[in-house]
Amino acid sequence: MEATFAKSIEVPPSQLKQLGGKSDIRGWLQAGTHLGAIAINSAALAATWGGWLAVPFFVIQGILINCLYAGVHELSHNTVFKTRGLNEFFGRLFAFAVLIGRDQDKFEHFQHHRFTQDVERDAEIVGGKPLSLSGYLLYISGVSYWPARIGEVIRLALGQTDRWPHLSSSQFRTVHAEARLMLLGYAVIAAASFAAGSTAALYFWLLPVLTMKWFHMLQNTVEHTGMPHEDDILVNTRTVRTNALMRWLLWNMPYHTAHHCYPMIPFYQLPKLHEAVVGVIGAEPPTISHFGFQKHMIRKLIKEGTSKYAGKDIAAY
Repeated sequence: MEATFAKSIEVPPSQLKQLGGKSDIRGWLQAGTHLGAIAINSAALAATWGGWLAVPFFVIQGILINCLYAGVHELSHNTVFKTRGLNEFFGRLFAFAVLIGRDQDKFEHFQHHRFTQDVERDAEIVGGKPLSLSGYLLYISGVSYWPARIGEVIRLALGQTDRWPHLSSSQFRTVHAEARLMLLGYAVIAAASFAAGSTAALYFWLLPVLTMKWFHMLQNTVEHTGMPHEDDILVNTRTVRTNALMRWLLWNMPYHTAHHCYPMIPFYQLPKLHEAVVGVIGAEPPTISHFGFQKHMIRKLIKEGTSKYAGKDIAAY
C-alpha cells in the first residue's frame, strides 16, 4: 500500500524518503520482543498453573496474543521487514493466532484506507448499524465480536459471497482458499491436542485470546468510532495519547492519524512522522486517551440511547 491519503498534509518529500526506509533489524526487534514476551509469559503461566498466581499471567497472555493483530496490520502494509517474504510469513502466523484471515484483512484494510469512514465503501464499516450501549459493550468485550469473526471464517470457507461485495472475484477466491486452510489448521491442532490428551492450546492460546479481546478493542474502537464520514484524515481519524508500553504493544498504532496520512511509512518511524505532521498543520490532530474515549463513548450512549457511527460530537477530547 504505497498510496498517500493525506490531501491536506504535505510533509516534505525528502523527509518522507528518509522516514520510509524499511529495516529487517527493526522488524525483528519488534516481532522478536513481542514473541519473546509471549514465550516468557507462557513459561510463567505453566509454572503457576492451577493456583491464583496464574491469573495475572493468563491476563497478560491474552493481552500479548490479541495485540499481535497490530502486527498483522503492519505486516499487511509490508513495512515491518525489508524482506517481503518475512512480512508474508509473520503476517500469516500472527493472523492465524488471532483467528483472522491475513488476505481477507489485507483486502478490507486497503479499502478502509482508500475510503476511510465512507459508510458505503469503507470495507471495515460497511453494514455498520447505529450503536446502542448494550451492543457496544458486547462488542468491545468480545462477546459479540468472536461469534461474528469466527462466523466470517466459516462462511468464507463455505464460499458464501453475499457479505463481501467489496471483494473482486479473484480476491474472493483467495480468501475462500485461505479460510479453508485456516479451518484445516485449527482442526489439526484440535486433533493433535485430543490425541495427546493436552489442553495446552486451550489454556495458553484460545481461552486467553477469547477472554482478553476487550484490551485490544481499546485501540480498535478509538481510531475512528464516532468520527465524521468526511474525506479528510484530520477529521475522520484519531491519534491516541498513551505510554511507551502501550505503543510497543500496539506497534505504534496510537499514532493513527500519521499512519493514515502516509501508510507506506514503517510503524517504527511513526513517532517522527507524527512530529512532522504536527509541524505541518501547526497543532495536534484529534487526540484522546484509550480510557478517555471509552468513558465519553459510554456516557454518550447512556445519555442518548443510540449513536450513529459517525457522530461528530465525540470527534476529539
